Amino acid sequence: MVKGWIRFCPEKQKTFEQIPHLVGCGTMEKVWDELKKIEAEAEKIRSDAQEKAQKMTALAQLNSEKLIANSQVYAEEEGQRLYASTVEEANGRRDEQLNANQKATEKLKVQARKRLEPAIAEVVNTIVKEAKP
Repeated sequence: MVKGWIRFCPEKQKTFEQIPHLVGCGTMEKVWDELKKIEAEAEKIRSDAQEKAQKMTALAQLNSEKLIANSQVYAEEEGQRLYASTVEEANGRRDEQLNANQKATEKLKVQARKRLEPAIAEVVNTIVKEAKP
């Protein structure tokens, strides 16, 4: 991958064969081989990490889709529950109002009955008084 050991200045790159005092001792070749191994291992680690990241992203996407579907189901159920409780509450209020209206009607009927006889008597007396010459 790398042609020389001077990586930061490509125009000055030299191979190990061009640096005779380093080739002779073999130390740089060992270092170079070790660097290649390290670079290959680093590439493998990067590749593995990228693969794991893709798997985690796919799993997160799948889980988020499941959560969204579950949320929609829950929202529908909650909406139905709220609707049912609202209808039940409205029916209860209607029944209470009907009972209150029936009690008021009964009271008004009792009052009307109490006042009916005196009213009839008053009307009859008025007619009788007007009928007398």
